[in-house]
Amino acid sequence: MSISIPEKINVQSASSLAITQPEIKEALSASPQGAQQIPESPVTISGKGLMMSRLFNGHTFEPATVKYDPAMTALFPTLFLLPEDRNLLTAVYEFASEEEADLGYVDDLAWSIAHYRRTDNGREIIPQRPLNRFDTEGHEVSYSFNEESANTAHRILKGSAFSTTAIDRGFLRFALDVDYSPFSSLNFHFLEQIVNKFSENGNVVADFGRQFHHFSFDQKNWIRNISEEVYDLSGSVPFLKGTKPDVSDAPAADKACADTDSHTQPERSIREIIAAYLKETAVPTLFETLRRMKR
Repeated sequence: MSISIPEKINVQSASSLAITQPEIKEALSASPQGAQQIPESPVTISGKGLMMSRLFNGHTFEPATVKYDPAMTALFPTLFLLPEDRNLLTAVYEFASEEEADLGYVDDLAWSIAHYRRTDNGREIIPQRPLNRFDTEGHEVSYSFNEESANTAHRILKGSAFSTTAIDRGFLRFALDVDYSPFSSLNFHFLEQIVNKFSENGNVVADFGRQFHHFSFDQKNWIRNISEEVYDLSGSVPFLKGTKPDVSDAPAADKACADTDSHTQPERSIREIIAAYLKETAVPTLFETLRRMKR
C-alpha cells in the first residue's frame, strides 16, 4: 500500500514516499505512539443482524409474515417464517456464530422451515407412495434415508429433548419422515445438536464448532432404490410386464367409462336440451311471453 505525504513535509528522497503496509506496522510498533494504540477487536454481529442479513437480504425492517395462500407460494420462502421461527433462528445464528460454526448450516435449517411453512406446514407435499415413480425403462424408483441419517432421525424423534425443544415438532416430524422429504439436504447431525441445545437438555457436543466448520451441499441423507421388476406404463395403472392389469385397481371414473363405452348415447345439443326442458316444465318461451304482453 502507498500513502501520499503533504508537500510541506521535507523529505530527503522520492523513494521515501512509497511505504509498504509491513513498514507502517513496524514503524508504529517502534514509536511511543504505536505502543499506546488500542489493539483491534473483531466486529460482532448480533443474532438478529445475522438473521436479517442472511434471510432478508439485509433489510432494515423485518418483513411481515406472509400467511399461507396457494396463490402466494411464488413469494420468497423466508417471508413465510412465523415470528417464533424467526426468534428461534436468531438464537441459533447467535449460538453458531459464537461457536465459530459455518452459518450455512443455519441457513439450510431456516430454508427447510420456510419450505415447510410455504407448503401449508407440509400439507401440500404429496407423500412417497408405491408405484408412484418410475424410470424410463419401467423400473419403480423409491427413496430411503441412508443408515446414518435414519439412525439420527430416530434418535431425534425418540430422544428426551424432543418434547421440550423450541423447534416446531410438526416440522421435525415432517423433515425426518422419508415419505415427505426423501430429498432433504438438511444435515440431521446438525439438527440433532440444535434440538438438544434449544431444549431443557441444553447440551451439544464439545467440539461443535470444529464438527460444523464447513457446510457443503454435497452431503446426502438418502439413497435411490430401483426395483428389479419392470412395469408396463402404457395404461392408467402400472402393472408388471407379462401380466394382465387388475381392473379393480383402476380409478372409479375409469371403470365407469369402461362400463358405458359399449352403450353410450350421442350427446344432445344445448338447443335440444333446452327444448326438452321447456316442454317438460311448461315454461313459456320468450316469444310466448312477448305475445302475452301485447294482449
